[in-house]
Amino acid sequence: MTPRRGFVLLAVLSALVIMAMVVAVGAQRALVAARQGVLDVARAELALAVAGAQASALVAPVDSVAALAAPPGTILAAGEAAAGAARAQWTIASTLAPFATIEIDGRAPAFRGAVRTRHRLLVVAFQDSVRIVRWGRAGGAGWQQMPMR
Repeated sequence: MTPRRGFVLLAVLSALVIMAMVVAVGAQRALVAARQGVLDVARAELALAVAGAQASALVAPVDSVAALAAPPGTILAAGEAAAGAARAQWTIASTLAPFATIEIDGRAPAFRGAVRTRHRLLVVAFQDSVRIVRWGRAGGAGWQQMPMR
């Protein structure tokens, strides 16, 4: 029995289609891994920028008289921290005396958009052991991650 001509052509074409699918799946996996790598770098830079902003906001100088006399919503201090391409802006706003709120808004560019995060901390001015007035966490809550708009 001799094989028919059409069977060989069909077998060769099927093998080519299967090889093309394997290459396409591999390329798609490589693209997903590359995009994930860019997002991981953006998140790491953003975490470093936010940590720097948290540290610099907590050591910002405190004018306790102005903080007590300021109406709610008054900006008491502001600044920025950076890590790589990521930027984190922080503000200290007065709330009801003697409390204030530190808000950090972080952004890192990724693809055509940005990776963003926002954190808040309720603070109060206190004197440390060497009588320097500093911002300190009020109550038992720590940094709260806020939903983005």
